[in-house]
Amino acid sequence: MKAPRLLSFAGDKKEIEYFLEQPDRGPLLIDSGAFSVAHSGKKIDIDEYIAYINAHPTIEYWIELDKIPFPILNHETAKDSAEYSWKNYLYMIERLDEPKKLLPVFHFGEKLEYLKQMLEFKFEDGTGIPYMCIGGRHGVSTKKQEDYFDTIFKTIHASSNPDIKVHCLGMTVLSTLKKFPFFSADSTSHLQYAIYGFILTPFGPVNVSSGNVKGENLRYKTKHEQDIVMAEIEKLGFNLDELAGDFVVRSEFNMAYTYQIAQAYQYEGPENFNDVLKALF
Repeated sequence: MKAPRLLSFAGDKKEIEYFLEQPDRGPLLIDSGAFSVAHSGKKIDIDEYIAYINAHPTIEYWIELDKIPFPILNHETAKDSAEYSWKNYLYMIERLDEPKKLLPVFHFGEKLEYLKQMLEFKFEDGTGIPYMCIGGRHGVSTKKQEDYFDTIFKTIHASSNPDIKVHCLGMTVLSTLKKFPFFSADSTSHLQYAIYGFILTPFGPVNVSSGNVKGENLRYKTKHEQDIVMAEIEKLGFNLDELAGDFVVRSEFNMAYTYQIAQAYQYEGPENFNDVLKALF
């Protein structure tokens, strides 16, 4: 599909090298793997990451080696993550052959002064940072998360860099994404749903596994809902029996379905957030 792909320096080097060999690959965004590493206790060598970036000039974008507010989000961990991540960003861009390919990260819970610092930064040619990441936050209510995004984009709009592209880390809830002018977003929802028997549909996740899952399974939906889901399955070239019996096939379907939505995605929020067509990563 030539779809964009997010992969990790810490855990996906073989996949990165594989995709670079494909003549019709989509754009790549490489994450350092800091989130996974924070939960495993391992470490990433920043100089090794810099060397790897410089050795792969055809890769489109990279996410800085940031520090996650971990294990508990509080004032001290948020302050530490913001300062440490910004220090790492400055260290990296001074040593990268193409520093504007590097995306800095602003995390949920960090003070806005650190976001403003990012937005007002200028390279030697006088231009600002072209692309940045913001971390979503698992475990908070939709309203709290949307209030957070609202504050983020109002701050961006009021800065000297209002057109900066924004990638949302770990969140692809379409109803939320449409309210804000994200340029891109990523998550592993397609895989998580597939493992538990679900495919993505216009009605949300629907279980199609061969197990007897009352209420959630497609067989318990109305005929109207079944017809619409079956039409989506056929349109994307899949077979219900294969989807029912193989989580890998379900994951492939979920990726195809998500990418189809991404191609037609349009921001529907306030005009002052930049009323333009956006694309999910």
